Amino acid sequence: MIDDVEVLIEDGKISRLTKLKIDKPVDNVIDLKGLLVIPGLIDVHVHLRGLNLAYKEDYDTGTLAAAFGGLSTVLDMPNTEPATESVETFKLKVEAAKPKVYVNVGFYSFIPERLSEIRRLIVEGVFGFKVFMHRVMPGYRFAVLEDLREPFKLISGAGLPILVHAEKREVYEAVKRENPDGGLEAFEAALSDHSENESVDELTAMLRKIKQVKLHFCHISSHVSLRRIAEAKAEGLSVSCEVTPHHLLLSKRSYENLGIYGLVDPPLRSEACVEGLWAGVRQSVVDCIASDHAPHTLEEKTTGGVWNVKTGFPGLETLLPLMLDCVNRGWLSLSKLIRLTSQNPAKIFRIAGRGSIEVGYWADLTVVDLNEEFILDPSRFKSKAKHSPFKGWRGRGVVKGLFVNGEPVVLNGEVLSRPGVGKLLKPGV
Repeated sequence: MIDDVEVLIEDGKISRLTKLKIDKPVDNVIDLKGLLVIPGLIDVHVHLRGLNLAYKEDYDTGTLAAAFGGLSTVLDMPNTEPATESVETFKLKVEAAKPKVYVNVGFYSFIPERLSEIRRLIVEGVFGFKVFMHRVMPGYRFAVLEDLREPFKLISGAGLPILVHAEKREVYEAVKRENPDGGLEAFEAALSDHSENESVDELTAMLRKIKQVKLHFCHISSHVSLRRIAEAKAEGLSVSCEVTPHHLLLSKRSYENLGIYGLVDPPLRSEACVEGLWAGVRQSVVDCIASDHAPHTLEEKTTGGVWNVKTGFPGLETLLPLMLDCVNRGWLSLSKLIRLTSQNPAKIFRIAGRGSIEVGYWADLTVVDLNEEFILDPSRFKSKAKHSPFKGWRGRGVVKGLFVNGEPVVLNGEVLSRPGVGKLLKPGV
């Protein structure tokens, strides 16, 4: 950390960093004395919804929520309506998002039904391909893991990651079939930590046969899975993983207060799993912290049985304050937080010129006050989903502003830019 640095921004990029006074005519001077400036955060797991799901969240509300949360770049998941699984649906999303975004956005795709479409999607600029191992989703259908060998090979040639939601389909479907009116215990059994562990084992076994594939494990929730991932890394396999704030800070005991509202996939785990995730953070097994921002209406979150209720929570506006509070509590260092939320995501997902404060990089900058106290109030969210399992959470560390591509988007609670200031990104560009 360096005190009293002046940053010169030209054409959206950092052109000078100095402790000396910049004696060059400029259009605007913003004094951030007393505040901390860190690289703009990159959230690699976000559901912006939009299109036919805009009633939950749209590109303007989602990216404004990201801006108020200190996130300068988000990567959007493909399970939208229509789903992103072809060039046609990819372009539909791009055109809808382009005039609305307050931060930089990139898009993932499902593996397309026609494998010949993979190359076309890569050319269009997808950041990776998502696979749900436990649910039948749009795009390419597979019955067993071996069915994924061909598309995995095709994707590996482009150097893009395959993002995996690791749980076993046969376990999920069997428990659901045997417990049609099941409660929380059935939900946890269908999506158990053992199911996640076995799926991670099977996928890393496949990776040993197709070594050029890059696998990124989404929202790992089991300490055993993390151990398996560490072993795969030690072998030299191309594996990365993320964890979420809710899996780091909440456990299955939270269901006592949250009830059915607290359902998330993967479910909240045991205290042992939580401790194991933190060990993975400290030991650098975990590569990224991501929000898995999953906005739903409150009615969708609280109505129906466990097989019908919508899982997940909004997280764009809570990720950084919660993690800054963890820094203040001594649970992780500020430099580690920056690696997990900026530098590593930029490296793993090939987000060029972002993730660090360096001359020549885009001026994506997050401004925070490490000492200011907060009480999380979801009613003030910019997201359409104005609820959170962290409602009433008290801590220290507040987002005060965000610069995106050199433009001040948010500062001291005020929106300073119009939608469209964010860029639609492609990997490596």
